[in-house]
Amino acid sequence: MNLDLRSRKGVRMAVAAAAIGAVLALGTVVTAAIRDLGPTPQQEVASEGVRISVPAEWPRNALECGTPMRDTYIVDVDLIAGCAVLPIPRVDYAEIKRANLDLDPVAQLATGASEAFGHSVLRGGDVLPDGRTRQVVVVPDRDVVLVAVSSNPAVAEAIARSLRVD
Repeated sequence: MNLDLRSRKGVRMAVAAAAIGAVLALGTVVTAAIRDLGPTPQQEVASEGVRISVPAEWPRNALECGTPMRDTYIVDVDLIAGCAVLPIPRVDYAEIKRANLDLDPVAQLATGASEAFGHSVLRGGDVLPDGRTRQVVVVPDRDVVLVAVSSNPAVAEAIARSLRVD
Protein backbone atom coordinates (compact mmCIF):
# COMPACT_ATOMS: atom_id res chain seq x y z
CA MET A 1 0.00 0.00 0.00
CA ASN A 2 1.32 3.38 -0.97
CA LEU A 3 0.25 6.43 1.03
CA ASP A 4 0.47 9.83 -0.54
CA LEU A 5 0.97 12.08 2.48
CA ARG A 6 0.41 15.12 0.31
CA SER A 7 -3.31 14.32 0.01
CA ARG A 8 -5.88 14.67 2.81
CA LYS A 9 -6.93 11.05 2.45
CA GLY A 10 -3.33 9.88 2.79
CA VAL A 11 -2.77 11.99 5.91
CA ARG A 12 -6.00 10.69 7.49
CA MET A 13 -5.03 7.09 6.79
CA ALA A 14 -1.55 7.64 8.25
CA VAL A 15 -3.01 9.22 11.40
CA ALA A 16 -5.56 6.40 11.76
CA ALA A 17 -2.85 3.76 11.34
CA ALA A 18 -0.67 5.48 13.95
CA ALA A 19 -3.63 5.70 16.38
CA ILE A 20 -4.46 2.01 15.93
CA GLY A 21 -0.82 1.10 16.49
CA ALA A 22 -0.71 3.19 19.68
CA VAL A 23 -3.88 1.55 21.04
CA LEU A 24 -2.53 -1.94 20.32
CA ALA A 25 0.79 -1.12 21.97
CA LEU A 26 -0.95 0.31 25.05
CA GLY A 27 -3.20 -2.78 25.27
CA THR A 28 -0.15 -5.04 25.19
CA VAL A 29 1.57 -3.07 27.95
CA VAL A 30 -1.53 -3.06 30.17
CA THR A 31 -2.12 -6.79 29.66
CA ALA A 32 1.50 -7.55 30.53
CA ALA A 33 1.30 -5.36 33.64
CA ILE A 34 -1.85 -7.11 34.86
CA ARG A 35 -0.34 -10.53 34.20
CA ASP A 36 2.81 -9.57 36.16
CA LEU A 37 0.80 -8.78 39.29
CA GLY A 38 0.85 -12.49 40.05
CA PRO A 39 -1.70 -14.48 42.01
CA THR A 40 -4.06 -12.71 44.38
CA PRO A 41 -3.15 -13.19 48.07
CA GLN A 42 -5.51 -15.72 49.65
CA GLN A 43 -6.96 -16.43 53.08
CA GLU A 44 -8.25 -19.77 54.31
CA VAL A 45 -11.81 -19.93 55.59
CA ALA A 46 -13.21 -22.85 57.59
CA SER A 47 -16.79 -23.69 58.51
CA GLU A 48 -19.00 -26.78 58.82
CA GLY A 49 -15.97 -29.09 58.57
CA VAL A 50 -14.67 -27.78 55.25
CA ARG A 51 -12.05 -25.22 54.24
CA ILE A 52 -11.72 -23.00 51.18
CA SER A 53 -9.37 -20.31 49.95
CA VAL A 54 -10.76 -16.90 49.03
CA PRO A 55 -9.11 -13.56 48.17
CA ALA A 56 -7.44 -12.09 51.26
CA GLU A 57 -9.23 -8.74 50.93
CA TRP A 58 -12.69 -10.31 51.23
CA PRO A 59 -14.30 -9.62 54.63
CA ARG A 60 -16.45 -12.07 56.53
CA ASN A 61 -20.24 -11.85 56.16
CA ALA A 62 -20.54 -8.44 54.47
CA LEU A 63 -24.31 -8.92 54.31
CA GLU A 64 -27.43 -6.84 54.54
CA CYS A 65 -30.69 -8.78 54.87
CA GLY A 66 -28.75 -11.91 53.89
CA THR A 67 -27.55 -10.33 50.62
CA PRO A 68 -23.82 -9.87 49.96
CA MET A 69 -23.18 -6.12 49.68
CA ARG A 70 -19.56 -6.37 48.54
CA ASP A 71 -17.12 -9.15 47.67
CA THR A 72 -17.23 -11.37 50.76
CA TYR A 73 -17.18 -14.86 52.18
CA ILE A 74 -20.24 -16.08 54.07
CA VAL A 75 -19.99 -18.56 56.94
CA ASP A 76 -21.92 -19.44 60.10
CA VAL A 77 -25.06 -17.51 59.17
CA ASP A 78 -28.16 -19.10 60.67
CA LEU A 79 -31.02 -16.62 60.63
CA ILE A 80 -31.65 -13.95 58.03
CA ALA A 81 -33.78 -10.92 58.85
CA GLY A 82 -37.08 -10.69 56.98
CA CYS A 83 -36.06 -7.94 54.59
CA ALA A 84 -34.73 -7.53 51.06
CA VAL A 85 -32.11 -5.49 49.24
CA LEU A 86 -33.03 -4.26 45.76
CA PRO A 87 -31.40 -4.12 43.38
CA ILE A 88 -29.19 -7.05 44.31
CA PRO A 89 -25.53 -5.94 44.12
CA ARG A 90 -23.42 -7.70 41.48
CA VAL A 91 -20.59 -8.84 43.76
CA ASP A 92 -18.41 -11.92 44.14
CA TYR A 93 -18.87 -14.21 47.13
CA ALA A 94 -18.27 -17.66 48.53
CA GLU A 95 -20.69 -19.28 50.95
CA ILE A 96 -20.29 -22.39 53.08
CA LYS A 97 -23.61 -23.55 54.47
CA ARG A 98 -25.28 -26.58 55.99
CA ALA A 99 -28.34 -27.51 53.95
CA ASN A 100 -31.05 -30.07 53.45
CA LEU A 101 -29.57 -31.39 50.21
CA ASP A 102 -32.90 -32.72 48.95
CA LEU A 103 -34.61 -29.34 49.29
CA ASP A 104 -31.84 -26.85 48.48
CA PRO A 105 -32.25 -25.79 44.82
CA VAL A 106 -28.62 -24.64 44.58
CA ALA A 107 -27.38 -28.01 45.85
CA GLN A 108 -29.32 -29.64 43.01
CA LEU A 109 -26.93 -27.99 40.50
CA ALA A 110 -24.11 -30.26 41.71
CA THR A 111 -24.50 -33.52 39.80
CA GLY A 112 -20.94 -34.45 38.80
CA ALA A 113 -19.33 -37.02 41.11
CA SER A 114 -15.83 -36.18 42.35
CA GLU A 115 -13.65 -36.53 45.43
CA ALA A 116 -12.07 -34.09 47.88
CA PHE A 117 -9.62 -35.38 50.45
CA GLY A 118 -11.16 -38.82 50.69
CA HIS A 119 -14.75 -37.59 50.70
CA SER A 120 -17.21 -37.99 47.88
CA VAL A 121 -18.42 -34.66 46.57
CA LEU A 122 -20.74 -33.48 43.83
CA ARG A 123 -19.75 -30.57 41.59
CA GLY A 124 -21.74 -28.42 39.23
CA GLY A 125 -22.57 -24.88 38.33
CA ASP A 126 -24.27 -22.47 36.03
CA VAL A 127 -24.27 -18.88 34.83
CA LEU A 128 -26.57 -16.46 36.64
CA PRO A 129 -28.85 -14.13 34.64
CA ASP A 130 -26.46 -11.22 35.35
CA GLY A 131 -23.58 -13.13 33.74
CA ARG A 132 -21.75 -14.20 36.90
CA THR A 133 -20.50 -17.78 37.15
CA ARG A 134 -21.78 -19.94 40.01
CA GLN A 135 -19.83 -23.04 41.04
CA VAL A 136 -21.39 -25.44 43.56
CA VAL A 137 -19.73 -28.23 45.55
CA VAL A 138 -21.80 -30.51 47.79
CA VAL A 139 -20.28 -32.69 50.52
CA PRO A 140 -23.12 -35.20 51.04
CA ASP A 141 -21.74 -36.90 54.16
CA ARG A 142 -21.59 -33.48 55.88
CA ASP A 143 -24.77 -31.94 54.40
CA VAL A 144 -22.61 -28.99 53.38
CA VAL A 145 -22.85 -26.84 50.27
CA LEU A 146 -20.16 -24.50 48.95
CA VAL A 147 -21.38 -21.81 46.57
CA ALA A 148 -18.81 -19.65 44.76
CA VAL A 149 -20.11 -16.77 42.61
CA SER A 150 -17.91 -14.45 40.57
CA SER A 151 -17.95 -12.28 37.49
CA ASN A 152 -14.63 -13.98 36.69
CA PRO A 153 -15.24 -17.70 36.02
CA ALA A 154 -11.63 -18.51 36.99
CA VAL A 155 -12.19 -17.07 40.50
CA ALA A 156 -15.35 -19.13 41.07
CA GLU A 157 -13.60 -22.26 39.79
CA ALA A 158 -10.51 -21.66 41.95
CA ILE A 159 -12.63 -21.29 45.08
CA ALA A 160 -14.59 -24.46 44.27
CA ARG A 161 -11.37 -26.40 43.58
CA SER A 162 -9.82 -25.17 46.85
CA LEU A 163 -12.40 -27.06 48.98
CA ARG A 164 -10.80 -29.33 51.57
CA VAL A 165 -12.75 -31.56 53.95
CA ASP A 166 -11.42 -31.66 57.53
